[in-house]
Amino acid sequence: MNSKLDLKSIRPTFKKYTESLRVHAVFIVIIGVLLVYLLVVWRISSYATAEPDVGAENAAVASIPKIDKDAIEQIQALEQNNTEIRSLFN
Repeated sequence: MNSKLDLKSIRPTFKKYTESLRVHAVFIVIIGVLLVYLLVVWRISSYATAEPDVGAENAAVASIPKIDKDAIEQIQALEQNNTEIRSLFN
């Protein structure tokens, strides 16, 4: 077995492959861009259909401000008693 590596014999083979690569470079770049686009679309669709976990859902529900019913009744009573306030709410 010949353990010597002759660069002169490899050069024509390498030149043949680089020339073939140059010819198809545009096609290879387009395929690469399309594969990246496909990956992005796939990830977006998987995120769009993902369900939130229970902890995040409970935190979102807890962050909703609670409205005091007494305050609502007072505002409605003021609205009914005073015509100027009624016009402001309208």
